[in-house]
Amino acid sequence: MSLAKISEKGQLTLPKEIRQKYNINKASYVRIIPLEDGVKLVPTNQRGISSLRGVVKVDGEQDFKVIRNQVMEARYRENH
Repeated sequence: MSLAKISEKGQLTLPKEIRQKYNINKASYVRIIPLEDGVKLVPTNQRGISSLRGVVKVDGEQDFKVIRNQVMEARYRENH
């Protein structure tokens, strides 16, 4: 178990061994998930849905901005 201190600005420095284990560097993002008894930090790909471009072969153009907005709207409806 590691211990980290929160700065006056609310910033947290992850211990070196955690950053190395999960390949987290200065350009990385982490998703913050609230739990009943605390929070969970999950390393994530900062490029989001655009990183999936070309993974699925489809006919015609793909508009990732439209798809992203549709997904965000669906998630909003699920949570409200």
